[in-house]
Amino acid sequence: MRLQAAYEKFRDRADFYWIYIREEYPIESPSPASHVKISQPKTWLQRSEVAGQCSQDLNLTLPLLVDDISDTAAQTFEAIPDRLYILAPDGTIAYQGPPGPKEFDADGMVRVLEQLLQTK
Repeated sequence: MRLQAAYEKFRDRADFYWIYIREEYPIESPSPASHVKISQPKTWLQRSEVAGQCSQDLNLTLPLLVDDISDTAAQTFEAIPDRLYILAPDGTIAYQGPPGPKEFDADGMVRVLEQLLQTK
């Protein structure tokens, strides 16, 4: 199941957010991404603009949050380059997916989410 489909299935029973973090492979890096050409934003406003464009390009309707320019969320959740998480109602981490995007396991995330929702 893709992330957008999981959001559509569960959005009335769970809060979903995606947090845009720093670019792992911007055009200035020694190994820039080949599929997108993005400069590393230097301000939160620039990051926010890139995040909005990314959300639009990926056709995501999940609520979007943007990490601060100091990368607090990315560092706290070891999220670089990408990662899926579920936080339980008590604030603990109920699911930490492998680093993405190639290793995303949205199906694994959905299984954990379904278990959490059954125990509510």
